[in-house]
Amino acid sequence: MLKVYLIQFDSQKGFKSENLARAREMILDAHPGKGSLILLPEMFATGYLPASLAEAAEDFSSNASGETAKMLSELAEATNCTIMGAGITRATDGFFNHVSVYTPGESTEACGYNKMNLFFPEKESFKAGGKINLFTTNHWRIASFICYDLRFPEIFREATKLGANLITIQAAWPAKRRAHWETLLKARAIENQVYIAAVNGVTVDKNHPKPLAGTSLIISPNGEVIAEGPATEEAVLSAKLDLQAEKEYRKSFPVLDGIVPTDLI
Repeated sequence: MLKVYLIQFDSQKGFKSENLARAREMILDAHPGKGSLILLPEMFATGYLPASLAEAAEDFSSNASGETAKMLSELAEATNCTIMGAGITRATDGFFNHVSVYTPGESTEACGYNKMNLFFPEKESFKAGGKINLFTTNHWRIASFICYDLRFPEIFREATKLGANLITIQAAWPAKRRAHWETLLKARAIENQVYIAAVNGVTVDKNHPKPLAGTSLIISPNGEVIAEGPATEEAVLSAKLDLQAEKEYRKSFPVLDGIVPTDLI
């Protein structure tokens, strides 16, 4: 069993310290159990596409390299959980939209992922990542993607071929395309017979011109919604994922036969 927590909150642009403090507060107030996996939304510390990318960019390689990495490392240690943050890091001649994983007792990033499929506003300044990265926790093989990646099923299938039995998405998905968010997440779970844990940002201000959709979701390998966040409120949602149940489902309905090596199903 793996317990997953999704931290759905409203990031405010230009208020990194306040965002970090709010994320910390929500995580600690949830009292996550030892060994859990905790996910934060895309660019949670800065808000999606802050005014100055150069000022917002950080090094996530160690807990001494940046403010956000330090916070992630401290929370991993305090909760004895694996923490998945997301932010902006520097690339040659640009920036990466980045996932950063920190685990208890480690001062360096356990795994990182750079967004492979850039959304239209990102293409001018961001570079596309070139690699799917998996990490392991409590016998779970986890692949991470970011927001717009959700529209590209081939990378989800590739992650499944590599042995992923849980795929995470950290997003800043807009409210006007909420229906796409829900439909695509269920499709990625069903077609790959994999658990999906997708955390999204949310916009509490009802007068905001471009609100985020909230509606963070945890979905089973057969497409069942296990947990769902509200559309317009901050929330922490959680669920227990059953690895043995996933294995049994894959065997009983062998969609992945000949696609995923038998020892990885």
